[in-house]
Amino acid sequence: MSNDLSSLRPTLFSAAQTVAQEAVGILSSINTSFDNKGVALGDTVKVPVAPAAAVASWTAQMAKPTGTDKTATSVDVQIQDFASTSWNLTAEQQRSLENGDSDREWIRQLVAQGMRAIRNTMEAEAAKVIYKNASRAYGTAGTTPFSTNIDVLAELRKAMIDNGAPMSDMNLVIDSAAGLNARKLSIIQQADQAGSDAERRTGNFLRQFGFAIKESAGIQYHTKGTGTGYDIIAAGEAIGQTVLSLEGGNSGTILAGDVGTFAGGATDANKYMIVSGGTATGAAAGTITIGNPGLLVAKVDADEMTIGNSYTANLAFERSAVVGIVRPPLWYPTADVDIMPISDEFGMTYLMVDTRGDQGMRTWQLIAGYGFKVVQSEYVFVLMG
Repeated sequence: MSNDLSSLRPTLFSAAQTVAQEAVGILSSINTSFDNKGVALGDTVKVPVAPAAAVASWTAQMAKPTGTDKTATSVDVQIQDFASTSWNLTAEQQRSLENGDSDREWIRQLVAQGMRAIRNTMEAEAAKVIYKNASRAYGTAGTTPFSTNIDVLAELRKAMIDNGAPMSDMNLVIDSAAGLNARKLSIIQQADQAGSDAERRTGNFLRQFGFAIKESAGIQYHTKGTGTGYDIIAAGEAIGQTVLSLEGGNSGTILAGDVGTFAGGATDANKYMIVSGGTATGAAAGTITIGNPGLLVAKVDADEMTIGNSYTANLAFERSAVVGIVRPPLWYPTADVDIMPISDEFGMTYLMVDTRGDQGMRTWQLIAGYGFKVVQSEYVFVLMG
């Protein structure tokens, strides 16, 4: 018969609850779909997206109106990878732990650390997907935010408003360096300016300008591409354009996550996030793609694009703009393999696999599949550090 994990349920539940108390800055801020349905690598989950509303004039009349047809759309979020961690024991080692009455504590700690490692992997991957699919960037590359004030939050809020964000659940996820700067500010430390001493005493940020502020060790550092000398084609590019055509005769690479600015023509101080380097590489002419809503200022022939410096990608976004999927893998128990899904308080489900070998050894695996996607880049911004 197969191994029996039912007796370990209290131990595994305790481990899940312990890990769940740790901060999950990004995973706790995005639109998530966590359940225990098994999936395979490459499987997709459809996420519905409501169409934009059209506005028409109205006049009083006796006839009953007929509503405008709407066509619902959806985006597919793919399971990108499975993260796993494993450990094993020989029969002698297991008996030694049992004799010392420490076998359950050993399992509890290993499961807790395994969930922590998997969660950190997912957190970093989510951060990477989000910053590479943002709308625009704010702040100064190489300079940690909040060194003197939190004014940049007002800029981010304006950008959210201008891009039509619902403003219902805005999140700012920063690294510990930005968090350190913010906690040193008098508007955080001084109760008469902060309104209370809650932030100073707890160490947790209250909302600022509508943003829920959290920290994450998964915040990514972006190393810029080497591209130089890329100019807009002779036909120019209109406001709202996201796919931009660039002339040839250039050098270097343009990478997803690079920040592009434009000189020449009409003044444009915006820092556009490049979500795809497209075909513009080296000396060849080609295209790049920037995040929605695209260009805010029209471009003319020979407007030159400059790639900004490397930066730390702190993230500001509306929760609904990013979707995350976490699922356990499909697995069938056999005579010497037992499985058990275990979930933490956020609903993230991991599969616990217990395999008994035929050479006096037992192996445990903890596995979770995940996928992340930005579905509305116009509600996502990078705060550079």
